[in-house]
Formats: sequence, C-alpha cells, structure tokens
Amino acid sequence: MVLECAWTWIPHLWDTKIRIHKLHFDMRDLPQEILIDILSRLPGDCVLECRRVCKQWLALISTPSFVEMHLKRATSVFLVQVCRDFSHEKFDMFIFDEGAKANKKFKKMDAKLMNFEASLMPRLCGSCDGLLVFCQTSPNVSFVYNPLTGENVSIRNPVPSSADCAVCGFFFHPISKDYKLLFVHKKGIRFGYFIYSLGSQLWRKLDDFSYQPRSLACSILNGALHWMVKRNEHGLNPPCSNSIMIFNMDTEEFRHMPHPGAKCSSSWVHNSAYIFERKGKLAFCSVSDKQFVYVWVLEDYEKWIWVEGYLINLHMDVEPHITIVNIQDDELLFMWGSIGVFRCNMRQNAVKQIRKVGLKKLLRWYAFDFIGIIIPYTMTFVSPSGFK
Repeated sequence: MVLECAWTWIPHLWDTKIRIHKLHFDMRDLPQEILIDILSRLPGDCVLECRRVCKQWLALISTPSFVEMHLKRATSVFLVQVCRDFSHEKFDMFIFDEGAKANKKFKKMDAKLMNFEASLMPRLCGSCDGLLVFCQTSPNVSFVYNPLTGENVSIRNPVPSSADCAVCGFFFHPISKDYKLLFVHKKGIRFGYFIYSLGSQLWRKLDDFSYQPRSLACSILNGALHWMVKRNEHGLNPPCSNSIMIFNMDTEEFRHMPHPGAKCSSSWVHNSAYIFERKGKLAFCSVSDKQFVYVWVLEDYEKWIWVEGYLINLHMDVEPHITIVNIQDDELLFMWGSIGVFRCNMRQNAVKQIRKVGLKKLLRWYAFDFIGIIIPYTMTFVSPSGFK
C-alpha cells in the first residue's frame, strides 16, 4: 500500500524495482537525493505512510530541508468549514480536491482530533503553508493547527480581557524563517496592533492605525499583506480612497490605498469587493448589484496603476449574496449563498457549479442558516513553530 503510493508517481518504477530485485540490489542503496526527490513529490498523506517503511525513510522525511522541499512542491486544495449553528458549537470540515479520483475528491476531516481547549468550537480564519488558524472568543484564544501532523499551538490573545482583540493576519517571514500572527485590538476610534512570533513565542506592540482588515484572509505580495478595510462600528465604510489596507512585513508599517474603478455606488457593492494574488499580481474583484463581476489587475505596484481585466456576467440573480473565495489562473471560485460553490472561467465567461454529493447534502442541511468558510489549503509537514 505504502510502496504502491510512491511508485505511481514515477513511470515504470515498479518494473524497474523488479529488475533491481533480480540483480540483488537493495532499495536502500539508492542515493538519498533520489529518494528525497521522489518522496517530496508525494501528497502529504502518502508521505505520512512512507514514514513507516523504514528508519532511513523516517529520518529523511523528518529533516527541515525535506519539509521545505515538500512545501514548495505541494499542490493547493480547498478546505471547507461549515458551522451547524451561529454559536459555532459544532462544525464539519472537509477537504475538496478536484485533482483527486472521483471517490476521494471530497474528504471529511475529523475535528475531534484537534482537542481544542475551548468552551465553543473555534472558527476557521485562515491558512498559511498548511497551518490553520482558528479563533475563539470564549476564552479569547487562538489556535494554530497542522491537521496532517496533529500539532496544535494555543495562543492567548495579547489583550485577553477584551472581546475586541482577534487575529487579522497570518504569514511566513522569509528572512527570519518564522511564522507570525498579526492581532488587532479596537481602542476607541483607532486600532492597536500586536505581532506574535510562533518561533520565539514573543509578543511585540506595533503602532496604532486608523483601520482594521475585513478578515484574516489576506493577499501576500511584494513582502506585504493586503486586505479590504472593514467598515466601522457604526456600519459606515471607509472612503474608497482608503479601502485597501497594506502591512509591510519588513518595516511592520501600515498604509492604505484606493481601490480601482469608480466610487462604490452603495454599501452593498463596497462590502462585495475582494482582493487576491493572481499570477504574481494583485487582482481586485467587485460584485455589482446587477450580476456582474469586475476584475482589475494591478499592473504597476509601485505607481499603483490598475488595469481593468475582465467583465464577467454570472447570468444569475445575485440574491442571495455572492462571496468570492479565490482566483486560480483564469477561474473565479465563489459561493452563492446556500445554493453551492461555483467556478467561473473568466476568459470564456462560463459558470459551472461544483457538484459533489457531500457538499450538496451539506449545503442542503443548513439551508438559509448556512455558515460556510472556504480557504485554499496545502497539506504539508510544517510545524506551528516553524522549520525545526
């Protein structure tokens, strides 16, 4: 079972193994760089099984260099969390992999294995290199979890007495080779920010800023995190000229920039705007109230020059609300209320629903109370404390 998983990734390797066996050649005599190259191309769950083959494989797979190589080659899938009620006491988690075989495209994850120490089940906020971030308001604590290895780190928020303190960013800093979490704390009309290092387990206070991100899901490009700005406590949106928020990972400074196109015609349009990284550039998506999606591309980052890339007609009523999940190459992935998850080829303007039995039943269970989160996810062996 374990060897079969590995051989399928190298053409004709099984026949080669038989010929090698006849020549009395031990597989352990293969150069380590060849073994590492083969194993680093396998899916994470297959690598997990390969650890049990022999001590040599276990040692090779456990090195930081292998973890980093496997991370670079791992492919992204989608992780789905669906809460069963608004208190988030129970939820289901699934991995959706369109590249897998038909019977393995939709795989349920056992949330019970997380063993979170919380009164209410935490809600999924985001992912970075296979590490998941869950937020919990009672008590005010966050969790970083690797579902492949089972490693779990609990982090008490920097202002534990306040319910207005939460994770707003999660990223890997390539210079320090450390994973960091950004926390935001509401303090009057401004917001305080803290940064937490998973490697050193230390907090640092950053400068205050006038705005806060709409969600933890950010786009990382040119050494910076990018979000859409969240509306304030009075339900008012920031001016369109200040609608994109940027955090420089090196200088740890905040700034804001305008979104492309005309000013938002309504609060609904403003809150239906999203920003993503696509092919090494930022992409801005705006859903209008007439079933159209406008996609802009940031052609010049330094001068902040945007070019309108696509005008997409979804050919559907936009009620209930559309939530854009991600852009992959030329495809737009979005959720349409409780109806389902869809893909739209932006070049061909063709919309296709992702029809999988598990997801279809799941959405039907929750009807109009559906609370769903879909994020890109990569199955890796990265530790919550970094490359150790």
